Amino acid sequence: MKYRADIDGLRAMAVLPVLFFHAGWTVFSGGYVGVDVFFVISGFLITGILAEEIAGNRFSIVKFYERRIRRIFPCLFAVILVCSVVAAFLLAPLDFKDFAKSIVATVAFASNVFFFRQSGYFDDQSAIKPLLHTWSLAVEEQFYIFFPILLWLIHRYAKDRMFLVLGPMAALSFGASVWYSSHAPSFAFYMAPTRIWELFVGAFLALGAVPRLDNRPAREMLSWAGLGLIGFAVFAYSSETTFPGIAALAPVGGAALLIQFGNESSAGWLLSRRPVVFIGLISYSLYLWHWPLIVYSEYVLIQKLAGWGTIAAIVASLVLAALSWRYVERPFRVKGLVSRRWIFGGAAVAAAALVAVSLTGLSANGWPGRFPGEVVRLEGFVNAYSPRRSDCHRGEGKVIPFDESCVYGAGGTPTYAVWGDSHAVELTYALGEIARRHGRSLLQLSYSACPPALGVEIRIRPKCREFNDGVARFLEGNTDITTVFLISRYDNHEHSQELPDGMRRTMKALLDARKRVVLVYPIPISPVSIPRTLARYAASGADLSRLTIDEKDYLTETPMR
Repeated sequence: MKYRADIDGLRAMAVLPVLFFHAGWTVFSGGYVGVDVFFVISGFLITGILAEEIAGNRFSIVKFYERRIRRIFPCLFAVILVCSVVAAFLLAPLDFKDFAKSIVATVAFASNVFFFRQSGYFDDQSAIKPLLHTWSLAVEEQFYIFFPILLWLIHRYAKDRMFLVLGPMAALSFGASVWYSSHAPSFAFYMAPTRIWELFVGAFLALGAVPRLDNRPAREMLSWAGLGLIGFAVFAYSSETTFPGIAALAPVGGAALLIQFGNESSAGWLLSRRPVVFIGLISYSLYLWHWPLIVYSEYVLIQKLAGWGTIAAIVASLVLAALSWRYVERPFRVKGLVSRRWIFGGAAVAAAALVAVSLTGLSANGWPGRFPGEVVRLEGFVNAYSPRRSDCHRGEGKVIPFDESCVYGAGGTPTYAVWGDSHAVELTYALGEIARRHGRSLLQLSYSACPPALGVEIRIRPKCREFNDGVARFLEGNTDITTVFLISRYDNHEHSQELPDGMRRTMKALLDARKRVVLVYPIPISPVSIPRTLARYAASGADLSRLTIDEKDYLTETPMR
C-alpha cells in the first residue's frame, strides 16, 4: 500500500483525545472515542496489506503474525515489565493481586474479558488498573485470529460474493453493539462481538466497497465532515453517553470519511503536517505508556491529577512515547536486525517470564510483607458484608417467607422490622448487633433494587410491587412489630417522580397500622472501594480522614430529604 501521511495524522487525531481525556481535561469528555478511530484505521491498513498479498498469492499466516508480533509485542512487553517493577513498590496487596491477574490476561490478549468481568470503564476503581487500556489491543487481536484466514477463504471460494459474506457479519456486530449498549453497557464497551464492526468498516474501505470520488469540492466537504464528526464525539460525548452503539457511528463514520476522501484534500493536508504526523508515528507507544503513568501518579498522590500535574503527565507521556518509538518499536520492525526465529522465540520467552512474575505475585497473596500490618488489616474489610445476605435478601425469582426465619438480635419474637432494598441488608445486620445488646430482635424484609414504595413499578424488578404489597399486609397484621425502619437507595432517576408518592403511601399505611416509622437516609455511595482506598492511605501515611463525604453535599444530593 502507498504510504499516506494523512493516516498517520489521523492516528494523532485518535490518540491525543484519549490522552487528554485520561489526563482529566473535561473539555475532552468524549476522548475515549479515539479508540474507535484506531479500530477503523487498523481494519483499513491491515486488510489492505492482506488483500494485496492474497491477490498476489503471497499470503502467509506465519508472515502475518510475524508482522503483528513485531508491531505489538516489544512495546507492550516493555510497558508490562516497567509496570510490574513499579507495582512491586507501590501497589497494596489486593491491588497487586489484581494487577498480576491482568498481566496474564494481557499477555493472552484477553484483557477485555478480564476487565469486563471486574467493573465498568468509567468508574473510579478503573483508575487504579495500570493495564486497563490494553482491552482495545485484545479486541483487535481477537479479530485478527480469524479474519486473515476468512479473507483468504473468501478470495479462494467466494471472491465475487465477498461483501455478501462479510456484510452480514458486520451488520450483526453493529446490531449487537446497539442492543448491548442499552442492556449490558460494559459488555458492549469491552467485548469483541460488539466492536468488530468498527474494524470491518476499515476493511470494507480497503476492499473497495466505497467507490473513489474524483469531484474535488465533494471530497473537501466529506473529508471536513469526517473531522467534524470525530470532533463532535470528542467534545460532546461523555461517560454518560450510551456507547458504543449508535453513538459510535460519529467517530467511526468520521474516520471512514477521512480515510476514503481525506487524501488530496485540505483536511488531509492539515493531517499531513510534520508535527501531526510525528504524533501519529509515536501513537502506539503513546497509547501504551500514558495510562500507566497517569495511574501510578494518581496512586502516589491519592488524588486526581490537576493543573500543572496534568500538564506534566502529558509532557512526560509524549517524551516517553518518543523514546519508546525510537528505541523499542523501530528496531524490532527491521527484519534484518531481528530475525523471525528470534521474534517468535523471544516473544514466547518474554510472555512466559511475565506470566511467571504474575503467578509469583498471586501465590504470595500480593506480597503483604511489603507494608505495615494496618494496610493488610484495612484491606481485610473488602468483603465485610452481612453473613446472612444470601439467606435473607431477596433477588429476582428468590422467595423468602415473611416469617421469623430472618430475625436478628437476641432471638424470639421481633418487635422491629427493616424494610427496603440491598441497603437494608447491612443496616439490618448493624441494628441486629445493637438489638442483641438490649435483648431485642428485628426482622429483615429486603428485595434487591426495590425501594419500599407502595404502588411503584420497578422495570428491572417486575415483582417489586407484589413484594411491597405483601410486606405491607404482613406488617399491618403483625401486632408484635411496633417499629419499622425504611431504607433504600432513593436516587433511582427512572422513578424519581413516583418514589416520593410511593413512600408517602407506605408511611401512611404503616402509621394507620399504629407503627412507629423511622425513615433512614440512604447510605452515602462511594465511587471507590472504601477498605482498599483506606489501605492505600495507610500505606502512604496519609490522613485517613481525607476520605470523607461532606455532610452538606450529602444532604444536598440526597433525594427524599
